[in-house]
Amino acid sequence: MKAKKAVVKRQKGGMSHGIKVSQAVVSKPAKSKRKNVTRSPFHGFGQPGAKEVRQLHRLLAKQFGERRPGKSKRQILDTVVGTILSQNTTNTNSHRAFSELKKRFPSWDAVRTARPAAVQQAIRCGGLAPKKTRWIQTMLKTLHKERGKTSMEFLRKLDKDSVHAELERFQGVGKKTSAIINLFDCNNPDMAVDTHVFRFALQLGWAPSEKQRARHNKASSQPWPAITRDTVYAHLDANFPDNLKYSMHLILTDTEGGLPVVCGARNQLHFDGRAITVDGKPLKEVVTASDL
Repeated sequence: MKAKKAVVKRQKGGMSHGIKVSQAVVSKPAKSKRKNVTRSPFHGFGQPGAKEVRQLHRLLAKQFGERRPGKSKRQILDTVVGTILSQNTTNTNSHRAFSELKKRFPSWDAVRTARPAAVQQAIRCGGLAPKKTRWIQTMLKTLHKERGKTSMEFLRKLDKDSVHAELERFQGVGKKTSAIINLFDCNNPDMAVDTHVFRFALQLGWAPSEKQRARHNKASSQPWPAITRDTVYAHLDANFPDNLKYSMHLILTDTEGGLPVVCGARNQLHFDGRAITVDGKPLKEVVTASDL
């Protein structure tokens, strides 16, 4: 009974990248947008297959609940700034920094026009305050100059690639942040890869190892690029079924009720196509023992 109650609780939402994410009771189909095709940079590397992803998701969802996107009530700028603040810190600290920023400044216009020192003081608990302040204020000032208002709500109408192009021109915003905006706010399937997803992908063999890359590049006329979060993002986005990207991302990154709670940086995740283990123990036992 304990495991069943935990699943119900986790389905209500979670914490990912310092952002509180709500859970929809019933998913509404997203409005049709132009289809973007992502190609893997690791030509010929076939893992993971769609069947394997679906099976892993099915087993994870039994323990952590399937995640369904609800209608976002956040301003997109809230998600962008929250994700910037989540860099190089914990979800707890970045959420505190974001909450303090919103508490001290009533609007994003107020953040835009504030003294940098005042913004830095508000977000200090999240680390790298001077750098993050510069990134945030430059972005806000650029938006206001170009569009006459400090808002990113126009992104909701754009397709996946256009969201990436619009956001990644700003310093401090990379592929991970753009993919999160696509997932959380724009109804564009996009398999965002953070430190958790990157680690799990390497452990599961869903991205090449350095030895595999060296062997491939020695024999092939189509060399593989360095194995980074960005190249693994492109690979997973090309291989994951679109309808599982939202749920899989949240299960793999939710630090309140997802896989990171029971499989941290020092743990080893394994999946043989039938069962999931953490450090050799069945996932169900690990979840039950954690008293989530």
